[in-house]
Amino acid sequence: MVFIGDWEKDNKKMESYLDDLKIVSGSDRNRLHYINKKIGGSALYGTTWKSWITPERNRPPSEKYTGQYKTKLLVEHPELEAIFREFADLYFPDFFWTQVQINKNYPIPKHIDSVNVGESYLCAFGDFKGGETVVDFGGMGRYAPCNLDPRKKPINFNGSKFEHWVEPFEGKRYSLVFFNNIKNIEKKMIK
Repeated sequence: MVFIGDWEKDNKKMESYLDDLKIVSGSDRNRLHYINKKIGGSALYGTTWKSWITPERNRPPSEKYTGQYKTKLLVEHPELEAIFREFADLYFPDFFWTQVQINKNYPIPKHIDSVNVGESYLCAFGDFKGGETVVDFGGMGRYAPCNLDPRKKPINFNGSKFEHWVEPFEGKRYSLVFFNNIKNIEKKMIK
């Protein structure tokens, strides 16, 4: 058991795991917002429908889901799955997720998660000022957007329905987004 149920201490523990990772943005994330890889990036942990990394290099297939392929971080750090699972089971136990988006110093602009299925949980870690996540729950400007601080507690919202972004920040900021983007997952599970 890695986590103890104390939010602040567990955040520090998660931050120490994330410090050991090399988080580099792929081409899709670089198109959304480019950040120098020496500063940080945004990378997917889990599976993806993209079978290739480059035209010359393919990803290994998932043993859990048909038509899905392991991301580089899953291949390089399979131990993180148990760490993420323990953390999620402690802080949002009834939530089903298949992927984790890992962000390091990544100030993501306004967007909608067009391929996500349903709700997501967002947590933030690190020593930073600013960096609130803003969610426009009203959409289309009908209501004032809400500034939320995922350092204080996990934030649950449907990123495929509501625009969201990160406010400017200073310091080291990590975030994890637990989500599912596998449509018809029951049919894709390997039995």
